[in-house]
Amino acid sequence: MEKYFHKTGLSLLVLFLILILGTTIIYAQDYQTYYKNGYEYFLQEKYEMAEQNYKKAIELNPDFEDAHYWLGKVYKQSSDYSQAIEQWKEVLRINPGNQYAFRNLIDSFKSSSGVQSNKANDFLDEGIKIIGNPEEYLFKANAPSVNSLLSAIPYFKRATSIESNLLEAFYWMGETYRVLGEKSTRQFNSLARESYIKAIDIEEVASPVSFDHPSVYWRSYVQLAKIYRSLGLKDREEKLWLQLEKARALPYKQVLERKGYFDFGYPSRIEVNFKDGDKIENWSYPEKDIAFTVINGEVEGEKEKEPEQSEIEIKAEESIPEKESN
Repeated sequence: MEKYFHKTGLSLLVLFLILILGTTIIYAQDYQTYYKNGYEYFLQEKYEMAEQNYKKAIELNPDFEDAHYWLGKVYKQSSDYSQAIEQWKEVLRINPGNQYAFRNLIDSFKSSSGVQSNKANDFLDEGIKIIGNPEEYLFKANAPSVNSLLSAIPYFKRATSIESNLLEAFYWMGETYRVLGEKSTRQFNSLARESYIKAIDIEEVASPVSFDHPSVYWRSYVQLAKIYRSLGLKDREEKLWLQLEKARALPYKQVLERKGYFDFGYPSRIEVNFKDGDKIENWSYPEKDIAFTVINGEVEGEKEKEPEQSEIEIKAEESIPEKESN
């Protein structure tokens, strides 16, 4: 009897496994079959039938990357761009490295029709308006949706096409791409890098003394360094900071060399005062124990060294006459 039950139990277990394996095979065949049917209908331009089959494939396998991608293509062919965009976003959720979905997603946002103007700043302002107040969210987690961010990009691009050296447009385009890299796919990081580098190049050519934090020029360096760090590109990050150090030292180096002072870089301290319409600066180099007086951008000479407190005390003591003895 015991042997009979053992044999029966084993038979039921085998039957159960066969049923599971069979269901899995049928399931695999089903969603693949729906996907293949959808593709055949797509080639025949029967987009409604293709949509139904792709949807069925996705219903059976929600993470079926190819089905989402081609369903997006169906919606594009039907001019239903909003639904196409959602499918390509799903593709990038499943596979952030899918270049075709990435390109289709970007190409879906090309309009800058919200502005009727020939002024670059009007497009720049509209782009910033679309993404809200960048100062409040770009350094926090409550950024706008992917669609809002992408819809701002054409305005920044239009601004740069009108005024090719509009630093702020390249900077905010870089910021927008950077946030998209965090919210969607890291493929946006390469576009962010290009925008930051352009912003840096523009400012270093036009105004090499623009280093006041938090200018957009300075932030471009900071954000580009963050991207290099996140990608593990330590060499590029170090090279970038060396570039900044060299760039900001250059104007001070040139001014001092004109007066015969060599091997000086960016001052450790800069003091600025204004008197009778003149801009008077003191550039300090404590490592070389020297400071310079600079008036209206021209070095007037070495700043007279202030006496140490101990020297003042010694001189004060020397000036006190000794009391005469009675």
